[in-house]
Amino acid sequence: MTLVGFARVVNSAFMNELKECNSPLWEDVNTLGSYTQDPFCADWVEEEAGALLRRLRDELSSQFRLEETFGYVAGPSHHQDPNVTKAMDQHLGMVLMCVALSEQLDDHEYCGTLSSEALGIWHQMKKLYEHIMEHEALERCLCAAAWAPILPETKQTIQAIESF
Repeated sequence: MTLVGFARVVNSAFMNELKECNSPLWEDVNTLGSYTQDPFCADWVEEEAGALLRRLRDELSSQFRLEETFGYVAGPSHHQDPNVTKAMDQHLGMVLMCVALSEQLDDHEYCGTLSSEALGIWHQMKKLYEHIMEHEALERCLCAAAWAPILPETKQTIQAIESF
């Protein structure tokens, strides 16, 4: 009798569907990206960043919960791909980063020190955006690799995964 283990594998069809259907999240991620790519603007951090971070905190938590429930499913395997583990670990890290940053901004706003801390918060928001983009690139590669057995053109994508 052969024992088969189970590991998390990517349900790429559902993962892609989840990403396509969550336009509020991607609008906020794009807003975060555009403001952190533009020259620093203290007024934007003081007036808009708090609301954006609170929305992102909630949207990322919901998105990742759905991905971990339906996008990464148990499948027959003797081992789990380390990149699947890495992607799932990144979920928690990004949510915690967003929560901490949101709370930090709120604390500075409450204490009246936000204007002096705006540049540091902006830099942290920039790092959050970079983490989100790196994570999304990894998940795109994982989704493409899931199709590799039936779509030979995904071999280049698999090579990209190996470079992570």
